Amino acid sequence: MVLLLSKLLILILFTFSGTTFFQDKTDEAIKLDAVVQEFYEDNRFNGVVLLAKNNNIIYSGAYGMANFEWQIPQTVDSRFRIASITKTFTATMVLKLIEEGKMCFGDFITDHLPDYPPETGNRITIEHLLLQSAGIPDYISLPGFLENDAYLSHDVNTFPECFKNLELNFEPGTDWDYGNSEYYLLGLIIEQVTGMPYQEAMQTYILDPVGLHQTGFVSPGAVIPKYASGYLRGENGIETAPIIHPTVCFSAGMMYSSALDMQRFVHALYKEKSILGEEMLRIMTTRRMADYGYGVFVGYQTIQEERHATFLHMGEIHGYTAQVSYFPQNEYTVIILDNTQQCASRLYFAIMDILPEFSSVQHVDNY
Repeated sequence: MVLLLSKLLILILFTFSGTTFFQDKTDEAIKLDAVVQEFYEDNRFNGVVLLAKNNNIIYSGAYGMANFEWQIPQTVDSRFRIASITKTFTATMVLKLIEEGKMCFGDFITDHLPDYPPETGNRITIEHLLLQSAGIPDYISLPGFLENDAYLSHDVNTFPECFKNLELNFEPGTDWDYGNSEYYLLGLIIEQVTGMPYQEAMQTYILDPVGLHQTGFVSPGAVIPKYASGYLRGENGIETAPIIHPTVCFSAGMMYSSALDMQRFVHALYKEKSILGEEMLRIMTTRRMADYGYGVFVGYQTIQEERHATFLHMGEIHGYTAQVSYFPQNEYTVIILDNTQQCASRLYFAIMDILPEFSSVQHVDNY
């Protein structure tokens, strides 16, 4: 009994000072822990980092607070808003429906959303939406939007009224412009094709089959277990972040997840190919405009003078940043989740610099 109590006391003390896990205490893992610890101590990181190889977690670390008001520490299964990484889930869902023959790349917006203005809806295809080459203005960039409308509740079915009648930035398919409007429309199209709300369709087709029980959708009033609250670092220290309403984000950025679940998703999608078949995954991860595939950025790493693809996406929303990267050549996954909106890519680059497998990674810089 005394031994058991001693072990419990050690566990409690260890958890409240930050949790670190090593599968094998390699030099790389020790160096990685030192780098992340340095970022944390310099107030440049507060969250969870995970490094895995072929679904085996080599290193995971939880640093800082999930809730500063109550001084609740992070854990490796803390849930964070993943913002635009939601787009990878949305694209995967669309590709799955295409794979099942329920829709096509060449379908027009008006084939599924008949009330959409035909002047543009009859010219913009599903492929344009996936690739972000539709030319639709990003609603986030509309004058005054982030000062007012972003914090209000909206009906997702009528929300596109704020952008669907605007003039296109360019002819569909001729250019690329990263934004949110295209993926908002894809969420509505998913609802039309499946006959389910977007969240239910994602749960049915992806989250439940893969076993992503720590992943879901931020919604007003929802109680999310182990949820890391969002903060900003202001002149006077930590401040609570304003909350962009989930209906504004929808299928472009309303999801939350944990590092553990993101690793499960990455492994199921890219390695096991249990969500999409091999050919559809190849289509998804083919590099097209501006280093973008369908819902994922495609970079390259050079190993022994050969170029190999790297799949990644970032997310950022008030109070949160996230980055998920997968290296298929050596089957590494790097996941960074932060709830103080620190720049995840700085920590990512620092991690790359200390791991010899990644020393020759060519990073893409427009996500």
